[in-house]
Amino acid sequence: MRKTASMTLVFSILPIAALIVALIVFRLPAWCAALAALAVGVAEAFFAFGLSPGAIAGSAAGGVATGLYPIGLVIVAALFTYAVTVESDAITDIKGALAGLSSDSRFLALLVAWGFGLFMEGMAGFGTAVAIPCAILVGVKFDPMKAVLCCLVANTTPTAFGSVGVPTMVLASETGLELGRLTTTIAVLQLLATSLSPFLILFIVDGWRGLRECWRLALVSDIALLGSWLAVAPFMGCELPNIVGGLAVMVALAAAGGRRGAMDLKRQLWAWQPFAYVVLALGCAAFLPQSCKVSPGIVIFAAALVGGYCQGLGFRKLGCLAGRTAWRYSPALLTICAVLALGKVMGASGMTRALADALIASTGRCYCAVSSVVGALGGFVTGSGTSSNVLFGALQASVASSEAERYLFAAANVMGAGIGKMLCPQSLVLGCATAGLVGREAEVMGRALRYFIPVLSLACIATIASALIVRMTI
Repeated sequence: MRKTASMTLVFSILPIAALIVALIVFRLPAWCAALAALAVGVAEAFFAFGLSPGAIAGSAAGGVATGLYPIGLVIVAALFTYAVTVESDAITDIKGALAGLSSDSRFLALLVAWGFGLFMEGMAGFGTAVAIPCAILVGVKFDPMKAVLCCLVANTTPTAFGSVGVPTMVLASETGLELGRLTTTIAVLQLLATSLSPFLILFIVDGWRGLRECWRLALVSDIALLGSWLAVAPFMGCELPNIVGGLAVMVALAAAGGRRGAMDLKRQLWAWQPFAYVVLALGCAAFLPQSCKVSPGIVIFAAALVGGYCQGLGFRKLGCLAGRTAWRYSPALLTICAVLALGKVMGASGMTRALADALIASTGRCYCAVSSVVGALGGFVTGSGTSSNVLFGALQASVASSEAERYLFAAANVMGAGIGKMLCPQSLVLGCATAGLVGREAEVMGRALRYFIPVLSLACIATIASALIVRMTI
């Protein structure tokens, strides 16, 4: 049967619709919803798009492989790091240290989810900026639902400069744009959407009262991060903005809202060893030559083993702990593998491209209004800013009518991709697994949607305003 453009669009939407309906309407566990969506996607790829069984199997296998390595390994390693601190009872001292710095949950949310999360995203990415901060917040008796929402919101805007700038490097490679200019464009374009995140975190933790009483802390966080971005991105490239920005946020918050209390420094150094070794190892690995780099998961796992051993846990006990951690979160790994397999099948069959083409065709000269939405679609489907740039980066740049717009639309793609990650199943499963909310992914998605819409709206407004300025100056 000959397909019309509208039929192609409907077929392309169905797998994503199946995933959302299974999660929200039928409230199926995330792994069941992901497998159901994958089944729909595979059937459509064969019957409606004519993709051969071999190509379908190869695409799906590639998605599963990526889900296990590096993403799955990163998740298990990050959760294992937290499990080490629980097994050694170091978490008790960590709680005491954070409580000594401040007993205000709003301050802790900004410090851990925003500041430390930015730092982890800059160094490692691949979910570490959700998993490790969320684990720390839950460990200090933070409300699990609020902890996962804070980390999801915090992780939306630093995607472009995550993993030591890999998403931006890939975007430059896919589009043929000059890396330095693209890095600066991304930093400037994201100022508006990024500035909203600390205020949303305060609202998540304590509603309007949190905003009234702690808006100065959010403002300090914004100034520290955005100032760092503007100082670092144009002159030092895409590798360091998040790393420097995250450190600047933590220092600024500690100076503005922290208190100096007496603590046993030796005891604290002992307690924080696993996390400290993770940070140190990732920091060293980040600047190795590309040919020598390995998955952040391997680095995190090795560092956590060293930290656990130094805390008195034998390697046999650590091995058993790693096995229990992997088994406990196996449903989360299954979900991630299924969703990534779906994303690969949709990409290989042309479904993802059909969705983007439909948005482009329906908007014409007003395409700037949906450029970030296309990026968000890529982030939702793939769960990765890098993958979204591979899918849509060149496409976005090709729609532009000028050189300046090519940079703008490419930057809008990676900005939208980060925002799309707030609702993507991989992020939801990872956050719920870390927070102990397995099976409540649909509830988290519903709550996250309240923050997804305003952040994406601001991103669209920023892109529209930038496009108007570009067209006026041509």
